[in-house]
Amino acid sequence: MNRFAIGFLLLIAVHVANAEDLPTTPRILILTQDFLNSAGKREVPAPLPGDKSRVLVLFRVSEKGAVMDTRASGGSNEATKSALSALATWRFRPTLLSGRPAQMQSGVIFDFSTDPVRAVAPPPMRADQISPVLSARCSLALVENDRDAVGICKKENAAVEKNASHTAMESFSAHDELGVALLRFGNNPVQAIKEFDQAMQLAPQGLNPSDGEWGQLYWHRATARLELKQFDEASQDFDVAEKSYSEAAASSGIASYRDTLSQIAKQHASLLNAQGKHDEAEAVLKKTAQ
Repeated sequence: MNRFAIGFLLLIAVHVANAEDLPTTPRILILTQDFLNSAGKREVPAPLPGDKSRVLVLFRVSEKGAVMDTRASGGSNEATKSALSALATWRFRPTLLSGRPAQMQSGVIFDFSTDPVRAVAPPPMRADQISPVLSARCSLALVENDRDAVGICKKENAAVEKNASHTAMESFSAHDELGVALLRFGNNPVQAIKEFDQAMQLAPQGLNPSDGEWGQLYWHRATARLELKQFDEASQDFDVAEKSYSEAAASSGIASYRDTLSQIAKQHASLLNAQGKHDEAEAVLKKTAQ
């Protein structure tokens, strides 16, 4: 089969089965003491003599339950540093939304006026207070299949980048979601890849290769590369995505990761079969089925 025919068949598969269905990670806002108490690993800072600070930390928890993003306000520099160091060690159970893992955005006040230091939920806050830089506008546009998603996500990405206090992981999410919007609704895989590339540069600042979000990002770029007939590069991205989801499934026990891994492997195997690499395709399916 010639390269044109391979590309034609692959493009049909991408548009019908993948580009429109590429997942993004849902984000849930929760601000309760019960959520804070649910952390399986939950250290608090040591008291600081004479320091009565109250440090508010807004934070985001990854799909697997690790703290991936923080923003602190109030309190002395020493108390803030101690609060962030303690929170970085917290681990939560994965939260599932319709069987799929979600990121949780929450907040905690570390009260250094008590001994031991207390970790308490803040009073009620609006969504824009819990997540003052990265809003849910782009994410919701993708979930709702809004045909204006590209424009919405471009504005969201620009707002994040212009905000001097944005974190690396807020920028990561904004670039990744814009890339998906460009791929699904903008018919612009070239620009989508540029967005995914920028997200990949930021990923190590809050994620590990064994995180679902890591594998998801490579899956996104693999699909964009298929659209451009960059078959070898797409295959390399599929390899990374499969490894990430395999490790994420093993370390978290999240069942949907296995389903996602199977979906990626089938897409990857279809690419390899179309290239005549049948042994490699069989090996991919066999490996990911273990």
